[in-house]
Amino acid sequence: MEERHEEIHPEIQVQTELSRDLGLTTALAIGIGTMIAAGIFTLSGLAVRNVGSAAIVAFLMAAIVALFTALTYCEFASIYPRSGEGYLYARKTFPAPVAYFVGWALILGYTSSCAFYIASLSSYFFEFIWESPVESAVGVALLVGLTLLNIKGTKESGTFQVVITTGKVIMLIWFISAGLGRVDTGELIEKFSTDIALIGSTAGLVFITFFGFSAIAATAGEVKNPEKTIPRAIFISMGVVTLLYSLVIIVVVAAGLTEYTEAAMGIAAEKFLGPIGGMVIVGGAILSMISASNASIMAGSRVTLAMSRLGHLPAAFGTINPSTRTPVVAVMLIGGTTIIFAVSLPLEHLAHFADTVLLLVLIFVNAALIVHRKQNPDMERPFKVPFVPLLPALGIAANLYLLSQIVHHIVPVAMAVFSLALGVVAYLIWKGTQADESALPGEPSRVAEGRYAVKEGQFRVLVPLANPATVTRLIQLAAAVASEREGEIVALRVSVVPDQISPSEYDLQIDREREILEHAHAEAEKHGLPLTSLVRVGHSAARAILETARERQCDLILMGWKGYTATAQKILGEITDAVVAHARRDIMLAKLTGDQPLRNFLLPTAGGTHPRRAEEYIASVARYFDGTLTVCSVAAPDSTQEKMSEIENELEEAEGRITAQKPVRVNSKIILDTSIVNGIVGEANGYDAVVVGASRDKMYKQILFGNIPESIARRTEVPVILVRQYEAVKDLIGRVMEA
Repeated sequence: MEERHEEIHPEIQVQTELSRDLGLTTALAIGIGTMIAAGIFTLSGLAVRNVGSAAIVAFLMAAIVALFTALTYCEFASIYPRSGEGYLYARKTFPAPVAYFVGWALILGYTSSCAFYIASLSSYFFEFIWESPVESAVGVALLVGLTLLNIKGTKESGTFQVVITTGKVIMLIWFISAGLGRVDTGELIEKFSTDIALIGSTAGLVFITFFGFSAIAATAGEVKNPEKTIPRAIFISMGVVTLLYSLVIIVVVAAGLTEYTEAAMGIAAEKFLGPIGGMVIVGGAILSMISASNASIMAGSRVTLAMSRLGHLPAAFGTINPSTRTPVVAVMLIGGTTIIFAVSLPLEHLAHFADTVLLLVLIFVNAALIVHRKQNPDMERPFKVPFVPLLPALGIAANLYLLSQIVHHIVPVAMAVFSLALGVVAYLIWKGTQADESALPGEPSRVAEGRYAVKEGQFRVLVPLANPATVTRLIQLAAAVASEREGEIVALRVSVVPDQISPSEYDLQIDREREILEHAHAEAEKHGLPLTSLVRVGHSAARAILETARERQCDLILMGWKGYTATAQKILGEITDAVVAHARRDIMLAKLTGDQPLRNFLLPTAGGTHPRRAEEYIASVARYFDGTLTVCSVAAPDSTQEKMSEIENELEEAEGRITAQKPVRVNSKIILDTSIVNGIVGEANGYDAVVVGASRDKMYKQILFGNIPESIARRTEVPVILVRQYEAVKDLIGRVMEA
């Protein structure tokens, strides 16, 4: 189909956007609220048990390791200030399957982390406040409430995050201030471990408490002035949290406890604050779990939103509520998945599960920065990480080390690997069962008028008609292919309307469309073939073509082609590119010039399935019009005798394949030239048309998807026909790689 529809009705993509309601304060609350979670209330005592007051050094080491990746996040957030964080950065850098893997790992990481917080909260309630009949009931109920809050609005959930985070920071400061007066510097020095290896492993233990910086970047699409706000929020929140953690360690050491366990902070609070101290820690822990859960839901839903908008999850997952301007479906999915994790896995398994998938994400994001710098050396970067690739490489090494420290937890790590693999398999199944047109924007088109053939054919050729001048010759080509296959022609006329107008409501003036289709019917009758004609109204001509091909179960799409494209970054043309990329059936593109009959064809062959399918179709056309088919190959003038013999054998095999089907006049020829294009163009003038089939050989990749067909079409005056065979497995791989 020539690219005419795009000129008649330009497509305007209208998409409800997220609301940019979050300022620096809320961004800080998201980061601090996620980092000050249940970990500090349990890990502080364990860290002191391991290395005494050197736990401060362990936390500082963990903060520095986290800073490597935090810097990477700052640079990416300044370039791509949109929701999606690590997934978005991978999407802009790596092939599509790698980006999907990172996004899926992030979703698993946020939901399992949130489930850990919710399960911890349930445990605290059950232990200290209320022994409910079902231990997980309180946590699940709270999770439902947080999910509804996030559906209500970003501003509301952000305000809630600020209030809760402020409350728990105040409680920590109260605890710290009560204990600082008891600090004995000599005791701190005395209890300072010098075991470097043990300090390092303790840093690995507490590292995950600093992951909250990623939650800030995940909501970049809703942050005001994100290029500046995101880096500021990341650095300030990490600085505040590191300071608070260090002071908590000092106070816990100052308590002089005989034993340091997960409850050490609570015991220290009782010592410094009296009986009320225990309740302070319980209250602070519960507030920490609530705020961390809320931030995880926000971050996880924004990753889901980004993946749906970039084609890695169904588009429905990214639905934005027009009134609240929140990703309702994504929030509900994250909330529901979190509930499943919370009620099905024990606390320790949840922690190690989350550690595994999130560390993998951090490794990929650091690698993405190194690759991105090489791919885009001149891109403007408002925030720029120094010493690249050294710093991100150190981040990769540090995260790999931490990952190595948890692989011995066989059950949760195996579950994490299984979940990641399950997501990849589900993605492949989804891509394999998608309708052809599902990857294209716009509402489904509608059939405004249809005239259906009385007798249906066993082989259907879909012919989109855009240019009235080419109707006769396209129908002739379709008839030639369909006649010996007991076929039927499906003629399609598409009227493209702007996105603001629903296809179901558009009042189409159909007279002109009917005139073109009547012409097609008359031409089909000359050839004695049944023809179904349709007029469709839609937002995208390509989508309408693919919908028709699927609904009418067409075997071949035959489209007119201008022979070139004036559209930037397009290969064959905007509509044609989309149809070729997504159609799950054979494609034939025809650049038709002049009005001479098409009887004698030149077919360059490079081997592979596509040229063989071209042989089949064009042999049918040559037989139908009593013509001749010449298969050829271009060879360099200085080719060796061995090379020439090899080419001759290939051409003889092609002749044999063609004549084995049905009798047809076929010749072979070797064209001597140093250039494929020059050789074919020079030979083309002696024929009625040049036929080019794509090749699976990488060296011939451009024969269908590059500049060779366009160069041939521009430089020769004879018609040019391109053929691509649909291959289910390879096309699935292509959809996955290019999604």
